[in-house]
Amino acid sequence: MEEKVFSSNDLKRANGCVVIQTCDSYKKYWDSFFWSFNKYWDKSLNWDIYFCNENIDVNQKGFKQLKTGSGSHSQRLQTIIENLNQYDYIFYLLEDFWLTDYMPKDLFLGLFNLVSENNWDSLRVAPYMPAFYKLDPTDIVFNNKRILKYRKDSEWKFSQQASFWKRDFLEKCIIEPEVSEVKISSSITGETAMDQYLNARYPEAEIYHYHYHWY
Repeated sequence: MEEKVFSSNDLKRANGCVVIQTCDSYKKYWDSFFWSFNKYWDKSLNWDIYFCNENIDVNQKGFKQLKTGSGSHSQRLQTIIENLNQYDYIFYLLEDFWLTDYMPKDLFLGLFNLVSENNWDSLRVAPYMPAFYKLDPTDIVFNNKRILKYRKDSEWKFSQQASFWKRDFLEKCIIEPEVSEVKISSSITGETAMDQYLNARYPEAEIYHYHYHWY
């Protein structure tokens, strides 16, 4: 199998945005998130960045606020997706991902190119955790790291780890968990339900992983 090697110089114009989802009850963590994000995020990256909380007014330079209103995590994610339909792709993360290393523009856009040019449904940009994921190597190498693909039988193909998502595919994966997510007050119930739904409904989904330890 011929190996395809890509560099971070292979950049094209992006049609995407960054989404940070949070809830108002986590307000006490926002200052730490903003501090780490502003320190390590490449300011020359020309993507809109949406800070998506419920009802509290937020005024942070470099961020656009998107108010979701109250509701379950899944309902608020649905509101986000519906309000960002001008974008083809979303780079999604939560407010408790405090960055510890830089995300350079050329790395970010180079990975985005792989997603958009290969029509992948998602690419996770996160540390590789073999105890949780079942991954196979691909023939694609980017910046000296091999891209991995999630097997059909792998759990956590849907994850709220930092990831590029095809916006319309992410919308298809959103469902409400059977247990009341509001009462549990955690996004993990929604994440688990959406992972099970993705595996059952879309077993052929093109979900990939790039090992990068940046939070």
